Amino acid sequence: ARFDLVADDLRAALAWAADQPEQRAGAYDLARRLAELTFTRNLTGESQRRYEQAAALAMEPAGTASMLRQAAAVACCRTVGDDMHRLRRAAADAARAAGDTAGAAADLATAATNAYRFSATFLRVPPADEALALITEARELAGDDQAAQAAVALAEAAVLADAFGAAQGPPDNAVPDTVERAERAVELAGRAGDPLAESAALDALTCAQSWAGDTFATADLSRRRIALLSSAPVSPAVTQELIDALGMVTEAGLGAGDVPGARRWARQLAAHPSLAEVGHQATCRLLVVGALAVDVEEVLTGSVRFLDAWRRAGSPARSFLCPAVAGVAMIHGLRADHDARGEWQEVLDQLGNPPERTYGYGAIFDAMLFLHQGRAPEALERMAPAPGQVWKWVTWIWLHWYVALRAEAAVLAGSPDARDHLAEARTIVAGNPVATAMVDRAGALLDGDQEALLATADAFDAAGCRYQAARTMVLAGGDHAERGATALAGLGLAPMVTATMPG
Repeated sequence: ARFDLVADDLRAALAWAADQPEQRAGAYDLARRLAELTFTRNLTGESQRRYEQAAALAMEPAGTASMLRQAAAVACCRTVGDDMHRLRRAAADAARAAGDTAGAAADLATAATNAYRFSATFLRVPPADEALALITEARELAGDDQAAQAAVALAEAAVLADAFGAAQGPPDNAVPDTVERAERAVELAGRAGDPLAESAALDALTCAQSWAGDTFATADLSRRRIALLSSAPVSPAVTQELIDALGMVTEAGLGAGDVPGARRWARQLAAHPSLAEVGHQATCRLLVVGALAVDVEEVLTGSVRFLDAWRRAGSPARSFLCPAVAGVAMIHGLRADHDARGEWQEVLDQLGNPPERTYGYGAIFDAMLFLHQGRAPEALERMAPAPGQVWKWVTWIWLHWYVALRAEAAVLAGSPDARDHLAEARTIVAGNPVATAMVDRAGALLDGDQEALLATADAFDAAGCRYQAARTMVLAGGDHAERGATALAGLGLAPMVTATMPG
């Protein structure tokens, strides 16, 4: 509140001092302080501009490099990848001018890493050859500096091994090499004693374990990042890592079937003060959790904030927003609100058509809607590729949901391969309470085991999935179906259509 009382005076003083050569040192200090204060007040757009202004006013190139790094971190908080990349490369130039070759190496390596790690935040995704050139230059400058070597190791994991599954990366992955490179990055970051570098390296290892299909290791590593960052002092760089870590722990938990935990992390992210200006980014993970759990109230409430903020931001075409938008569209489909579904489908089209929309989240949300509408053959067709054929796009959050829904669709569609689908899915999802209940339900339907079928309703309730519990009751038929239909109506959903399973 005290800042708000003097903010305009500070801005006016800076505007005057910045044009007075003899006041340059004071103008630099004021720009730096104003950047820090506006960041604290969650005015991230202004904070980035003030850090850039401070960089231009700095008396020495070392000060310029420091301010540009802070500006890049704020740009990352704002998910403006192009600015982040530009500013980090400029920081490397300034560090080199200051004679800080190790700092320049770390900046170049970080720029390469971020081009892959945050590829979904770019309008112009840096091509692979640019990232490779940055790594080559960083290696030459790193010398024996531990921090620079750790940054280079992370860049190698990100770019050479595509640990993060970047937009510009290949469709498959040499998983053992990826895990090895990511583990080395974690080790070197730990030696350097930098918790932010260690968090970024743990992020790479988390993604590498996702490539390996170890859903529970990804969840454990994501929680480890949160613990690492929990005591770090507030700064743009720490906030950047924490926002990313909250998003990752939400998604990893959801992938492992921890719906209550994922919802808790997603709500913390949605309420993060540094995302106050970008409500669409703040809410996108919470909308995905709500969609997969079919929490209609949460999705309808969050989607209002999302859409308003997205439009105020100029309707940016950011692919990382696609799963949230697809999930909202599915919820409106489950409600049989065709006009609202059409509106959100239009938003989804504006965001682009990445492969994940075809093979990953898009297939899952479409299949959930088709199954609700009694269109099991279409659901099975929508998920026709085996997981291994579309691995890059079904790993992470989606793998367990994909194989469980695919098994259910195969059973309800009367596929001759239904038992094979069930056996494969049961092995993959073991330990995931939601996906295991889905596979058990499909198996009970195939075997005609009413007792086992009804037991899955309790499992879904315990896992925080009221929709799936109600769906089980409808599939059970008779009086159970009436109770299930009442529960679905209470959730705000249209009646579920059931079809006789092919004999």
